[in-house]
Amino acid sequence: MTRRWWQEAPPDGPTMAETQLSELQNMRVLLEEARGLSRNLSYHRRVRLETRIGEALEDVDRQISELQANRS
Repeated sequence: MTRRWWQEAPPDGPTMAETQLSELQNMRVLLEEARGLSRNLSYHRRVRLETRIGEALEDVDRQISELQANRS
């Protein structure tokens, strides 16, 4: 089948949404690693850091869910 000049060519690589999803998933892995490393901090510092990491993870999870929903 011949593609017409007005038809869009298939993408050569991953789409912007796929790239963004991959980056968010990588960020999630790094945040989980940071959460594990925070266990060595003093209690009051650990609690503050884990709270911030938890908030960041929730935000990343929300963005991942939105991207996956938009792909459908």
